[in-house]
Amino acid sequence: MATWRDGPEYAPTARPDAFVEPVAQPLDAPEPADHPGADAPAEHPRFTAPEQTAPDLAALLPATVPERDPRLAFEVVTTALTQDTAWGAAHSAPALATAAWTPLQPFTESAPVAGSIPPPPTTQPRAAVNPQPFPAPGTPGWFAPPDLAQRYQPPPQVSLGHVVRALTPGVLIALLIGALLNPMSVVMLGLSFVLSSRIAYRRKQVQLLYLIAMGLVGLVGGATLVFDGFYLPSAWSAVSVTAQAMCWLLPFGLGLVIALALGKGERPGTRP
Repeated sequence: MATWRDGPEYAPTARPDAFVEPVAQPLDAPEPADHPGADAPAEHPRFTAPEQTAPDLAALLPATVPERDPRLAFEVVTTALTQDTAWGAAHSAPALATAAWTPLQPFTESAPVAGSIPPPPTTQPRAAVNPQPFPAPGTPGWFAPPDLAQRYQPPPQVSLGHVVRALTPGVLIALLIGALLNPMSVVMLGLSFVLSSRIAYRRKQVQLLYLIAMGLVGLVGGATLVFDGFYLPSAWSAVSVTAQAMCWLLPFGLGLVIALALGKGERPGTRP
């Protein structure tokens, strides 16, 4: 059990009047461990030399065959092949005796030989992968207009998903919130203008649409403020309504600009 002597974290929260050792029974004494040298002999062992003489170690090695000198060449034993030996070997095998050909006759093209190399397979010529080269300078084809099939390329298919991804979800979400919530229309219009910097197509036209929209909002607010005797709540209400209307119209205008850019196959950032 931990006491205050083990550290300050074990000290009691309230200071006791006195520290008294707890009354507890002492622990049992552990059993004595066995000594590792209890079974060791009392006297030091002595080693005496054997009475018989030990045999020579060289005599215990097994008998080895004579090794071959690696610097010498192998000996090849050959026997002369006589005519009688060849004739007897040919007539001793029944398979060779009944063969349909003889080595004295040459091979002809009319009789194919078994095991000969087959003729190479016939393959079709490869189709031309690359387009036709340009005509040589000075020839009539050099001054002729290109083929209509080469000049005309169908426009890429533009879907609603392509336009939405090009407008970026941040711009559309900000405009949607401004179109639905009138008190936040001005803030969302400004936030969408900041997020429009991520649009990679026709950035100057996108900025021009935003400048026109914010110019209309400011014009309506200034005119209302002047004609209503500089009554700020009325001017703010007119500004919020105009900004909400711009949040409804801007997605269509921006979508039309992006759709035209995608329909012409423009790359992101290539045209301002």
